Amino acid sequence: MSEKVRHSSAATLERILAAARDAFAEHGFDRARLDSIAKAAGVTKQLVYHYFKTKEELYGVVLDRVSDEVRAMLDDPDFDRMPPVDAVGVLIERIIQAYVERPYIIGMTIDQDLHGGEHISRRSKYMPTLRQFIAERVAPMLERGSAEGVFRPGIDPRLFYWSIFALASAAFTQRWAMSQSSGIDFAGEQGIALWREHVRTFALQAISPPALPG
Repeated sequence: MSEKVRHSSAATLERILAAARDAFAEHGFDRARLDSIAKAAGVTKQLVYHYFKTKEELYGVVLDRVSDEVRAMLDDPDFDRMPPVDAVGVLIERIIQAYVERPYIIGMTIDQDLHGGEHISRRSKYMPTLRQFIAERVAPMLERGSAEGVFRPGIDPRLFYWSIFALASAAFTQRWAMSQSSGIDFAGEQGIALWREHVRTFALQAISPPALPG
C-alpha cells in the first residue's frame, strides 16, 4: 500500500471517529445512527462497516479514545513536586479544562453512566490507569499534605478524587439546572471561573485540619 493511500485511509478513519464521537455525545448510543455518522464523515455507510463491524464496536473505540484524552489531560508528573495545596488546585483546574476544551465528554460521560459502562471494552486501559492515577498521584499529594499539616490525616484518596471530579464537572453535566436555579451563567467564562474557584475553596476547606481550640 502506498504512503498516499495509507494517509487517505487514516484521514478517512479519523473523520469517521470524529463524526461518531459527536453523534454519540449528542444523541447517546441508542439514538445515534450509523447512516448519519457516515453522512457527517462524508463516506458511505458501507465504508463505516468496513472499519467497524457493529455500532457497539465503533462506540467502544470512540469511548476508549475519549477516555485516553481525559486521562492524559488530568495527569501531570509535576504533581509529585508541587506543594499539596497547589497540586489539588491544578487537579481541579485540569478536570474543568478537560470539559471546556472537549465538550463532547459531557454527553459521553452521561451516556456511559446510563449504560452502566457496558460499552467500555475489556481491553480498555481506562479503569486500570484511573486506579493507578489515584494511587500514584492523588494518594501521595494527600499524604504529603497530611505530613506537612495542611491536610487532615486519613483522607481516602478514592473518595476524595471522585468528590472533586463530581463537583468540578457538575457545572457541565448539570449546567442548565445550575444556571437556572442560581442565576449564574455557567456556559460563560465568568461562570466557569467562579465555579472553579468555588470548587477549589470548598475542596481545600473540606480536607483542612481542624482548627485548634482557643
